[in-house]
Amino acid sequence: MRIRFFVPIFFLVASIFAQSQSPSVAKHPFTFGDMMKLKRVDEPVPSPDGKWVAFSATDVDLEANTKISHLWIVPASGGESRRLSETTNHEERPRFSPDGKKLMWTSKATDPTQIWMCDFNSESGTLVGKPHQVTDISTGADGAIWSPAGKSVVFVSGVYPDC
Repeated sequence: MRIRFFVPIFFLVASIFAQSQSPSVAKHPFTFGDMMKLKRVDEPVPSPDGKWVAFSATDVDLEANTKISHLWIVPASGGESRRLSETTNHEERPRFSPDGKKLMWTSKATDPTQIWMCDFNSESGTLVGKPHQVTDISTGADGAIWSPAGKSVVFVSGVYPDC
């Protein structure tokens, strides 16, 4: 519980510190609008070989009253982060296969949310080929995890027993 509280506070303080150190940014009180301009980082997941960390980052558009998350990757040793896939889809919850050769995530490219997957190149930290949809369930699919051997995927989907 303390870690979940600490991480957002850390990013908030780091952002405020970075803004206060920047000579091109005029000093002003931190506002709600400033807070909404910050990316929200979710669920960092290291690759099995320890070279990469995949995560989703959420952008908020106050004028459109929307938020959308995209998949990002950063070298575990440090460096610049970059988008994994330049889609307009809401993507989150990346998970590497146990051998590190595939990456799966949830996407709202379809409604409801489904599980998507793509091959992953661990040397370059890039997706290989075109992502493909793994599930097509009317109640959606979420929370996918790999089996230890990497041959199966487990996920959850809403069930309506009265129907």
